[in-house]
Amino acid sequence: MILPPCLDGLALEDIFEPPHPGPEPGPPPFGHGSPVRLGDVPAGLVGQPAWVLAQSLLPSLGEREALDLVAFGTLWLDNHVLDDPKAALPGGTFRLNLPWYGPHVFYEVDPARLVFRDGDILVYDKESGPATVPVPHDSRNNLHAALERHTRLTLRAPHRLDAPTSGLVIMAANRLAASRIGVAFKKGQVRKRYLALSSGPLPGFSVTTVDAPISKQNGRLMAIQDGPGRPSRTRVSFLRAFGDRLLFLAEPETGRTHQIRLHLALLGYPIAGDRLYGGESADRLMLKASGLCFRHPGTGQTLTLGGPWP
Repeated sequence: MILPPCLDGLALEDIFEPPHPGPEPGPPPFGHGSPVRLGDVPAGLVGQPAWVLAQSLLPSLGEREALDLVAFGTLWLDNHVLDDPKAALPGGTFRLNLPWYGPHVFYEVDPARLVFRDGDILVYDKESGPATVPVPHDSRNNLHAALERHTRLTLRAPHRLDAPTSGLVIMAANRLAASRIGVAFKKGQVRKRYLALSSGPLPGFSVTTVDAPISKQNGRLMAIQDGPGRPSRTRVSFLRAFGDRLLFLAEPETGRTHQIRLHLALLGYPIAGDRLYGGESADRLMLKASGLCFRHPGTGQTLTLGGPWP
């Protein structure tokens, strides 16, 4: 298979850009290995402002620091985030998730990477590194929150990429658009293309299909040919070699967690930077969501992003 025209002339560093620079470790009680605090809300703190609980758990914090920590989205009560530091504490079970860099906003979107925007959806070319949506220790440094700050809109996230994966992500600007995009993904009506870099001997195929169910065994995702699990199919094309590096195009027909990573590893070509599934060392996961083709949730017209499609 020839290299798609949209990639012709690009170097690997153009396709797989360096990851977004991460933050430095914060001062104590943050830093590497910051432990999670969890337990039941003490009876004496029920009805007190939420920041008081954070300060009681971390006595070295001043009031301002405790307020910032809760506002950062690190305090969860009964599996729901409580990010209003002045809200009255109910009873229940708490979990305080400390970010190792402290309550510090370090990620903002680059307007030049916003590849499509109208009144219904936005499509952003996400960098490797930031999460797509909030995580338990940080509700601010993710694509969803950063796009809301940039656009001043309330957005919804019907589409997600793993944090180390870069590429095209769809955000919805209203509830109807989010619902229609979500249904389209669930029904397999969104075509997706990924570029992946690996190494090894030249493959004996130009195009192949991996049909291997994905299951979780002992807490670990696995893809086993003819094995148990949820049906999972990925069409894989070998594009070209860059020296000893091999560039593949992966087109998932199903949408399982880590599907492309697992299926390329099963083929014997784990993705570079994928320590979980045997990839060689790299400064990032060499996986990029390079193309999307779907029906626009408002107009119904086919929207193709990321270059020409075969």
